[in-house]
Amino acid sequence: MRSPFSIGVALTAALLLSSCGKQEAVGDVPSSEELAKQADAASKAIRDEEAAANADGAAPAVDNTAMTSYANALRGFSIMVPQDWPVDENASDDNGQVFNDAESKAVLTAGWIENREDADLTAAVKTLEDAGEGMTGEYVNENEYRASGFIDEGSKTAQRILRKPDGTMIKAAITYPADSADAIDPLAKQILDSLTLQ
Repeated sequence: MRSPFSIGVALTAALLLSSCGKQEAVGDVPSSEELAKQADAASKAIRDEEAAANADGAAPAVDNTAMTSYANALRGFSIMVPQDWPVDENASDDNGQVFNDAESKAVLTAGWIENREDADLTAAVKTLEDAGEGMTGEYVNENEYRASGFIDEGSKTAQRILRKPDGTMIKAAITYPADSADAIDPLAKQILDSLTLQ
């Protein structure tokens, strides 16, 4: 009586032998011209999808080439900032920096906060939630909070708070005139999305 192992080996050998020399019909393989047409169609579909995402086919609202990175090695975070937003040296220190855009009057603050026993996180969230009906905020997860809306009659803000593994937190906030919202809203989202812990 043959063992199950020897039967398995025999079946494997038979399958391998039956597949040797098997050829596909040449007519089933697309020509290089057909492959080129398929690639062109796929490329056009991607371009059409991008144009549809931009509503009227205009260029994206945010130009990535106009951004630079601010990295704080001491506090372990980085964030993208528009190149033409200068640093406010008087308001900046080792914990973070403040950037001002003279044209739009937008102010970006990105920095580290000690946050002992989550006291600063709790206070920051309470301040945002108490800012009025014009503000909306929520925890994305236990270590991230986001909020945006109107903080007074003429100003809008967008904020993101990340809690680090050691309990301290990194907060990025952009405040700008409400009448600049159409131009700044997508930029503010991109800047806050770029906030990364290192």
